[in-house]
Amino acid sequence: PQPLSDFISTLEAHLPWNDRESLDWCVSLQLEGASAVWAGIDMLLQLQILRGNRHREMVAVGAKSYHGPPSTSFGSSSPLFTKHAQIMYPVPVAGEEIDEEVLLLQFERFLDKHGDQIGVLLIEPQWGSSQVGLPWPKNLAKQYVEMAKERGILVLADEIMCGLGRHGQGTLFLSEAWQLDPDAVTFGKSIGGGVYPLSGAVIKTGGVLLGANGKTVMQSHTFAGSSTRALMTGTEVLNMLPNWFNSV
Repeated sequence: PQPLSDFISTLEAHLPWNDRESLDWCVSLQLEGASAVWAGIDMLLQLQILRGNRHREMVAVGAKSYHGPPSTSFGSSSPLFTKHAQIMYPVPVAGEEIDEEVLLLQFERFLDKHGDQIGVLLIEPQWGSSQVGLPWPKNLAKQYVEMAKERGILVLADEIMCGLGRHGQGTLFLSEAWQLDPDAVTFGKSIGGGVYPLSGAVIKTGGVLLGANGKTVMQSHTFAGSSTRALMTGTEVLNMLPNWFNSV
């Protein structure tokens, strides 16, 4: 339908990667942030399997991370059950002195021990309530992403909280402003103006491979991405936001 085509073409102009039009990207539309994160993880893990990396079953999350309700989502809290598919890596902590050299050494040791098991690394370039809005030191975030990708780990930048220009760096996604070059990025339901539920996960490459193998995401909703009004609103939000970037 036309509203879907309009939304996707408008979103493409804001993707956080160079040569957007030549990328083999795809988006999974969801209803809210937690499902978007699940969809991004799902697509990246399926790509790992299709590329012959079935042994990479783990998802690495920050030690202070939050990616949705703790009872059902990835993140550092697990009040109802042990999340056997995830493993936590060291991150800066709000209220504590940040020693980048120490953190890089700790992260390198973490990768030495667990790198071959990890399929996806989740990173929040700027935290939400779990770390009182603490942004990563820019160069530290870039080094974490580069180190993970050098080990064959796919990186998902969760920008549910800081994306859509709210980071104040003049772009839709902080990943673009900081040149993080993640393998996937998420956006949250604020793209629907707070009225119509819409969120999503975008992967940089692999859309053709997933489609050729009949793959789809396991985590979804009956009406995910099907609301004409949500798509039309999302398109207008994407068109309007650049006018406000200098005011954030």
